[in-house]
Amino acid sequence: MMIGTYEHRLDSKGRLVLPSKFRQEMGEQLVASVGVERCISLYSKDEWEKLLEKLQKMPFSQSNARDFLRVFLATAHEITLDSAGRILLPQMLKSHAYLETDVSIIGVGDHLEIWDRETWNKYRQDILSNLSTIVEGVEWKQ
Repeated sequence: MMIGTYEHRLDSKGRLVLPSKFRQEMGEQLVASVGVERCISLYSKDEWEKLLEKLQKMPFSQSNARDFLRVFLATAHEITLDSAGRILLPQMLKSHAYLETDVSIIGVGDHLEIWDRETWNKYRQDILSNLSTIVEGVEWKQ
C-alpha cells in the first residue's frame, strides 16, 4: 500500500525521482494519466491492468462515462523508470497538473498522485479544515 507524502523537484529536463519506497512497490513499468483533480495519477502496470478491468465495465452508453473514459485513456502514457529511479513526465500531463519545479508525491493506496506542491498544500489545508463534515458524508463499507 502506498501512503505518505514526499516533496521532490523536477530536474532541468523535467524528470522526477520517485521515492525509493514507491519505486519498490511500483516496479519499472508505469502508466501515468490525468488525475481527477489537477494532478497526475501514476499506476504500476499491475494496478493499471486492474483499473482497466473496472473501467471496461462502465456504461459506455452514458455520456459522463464516455467522456471520462475517453479523456482518461487518451491521456494515459506508458512510462519507464530509469536506472536512477527517475521518470520523465509528458508535457501534456505536467501542464494539466500545473507542474513547474516543486512537487508533492502522495501515496493514495493503489496508486500515486503527483501534485504541484503549492496546489497540494492548499488542497490539503482545505480538506483538513472541513474534515469532520467530509467524514460524516462518506459512506463506509464494512
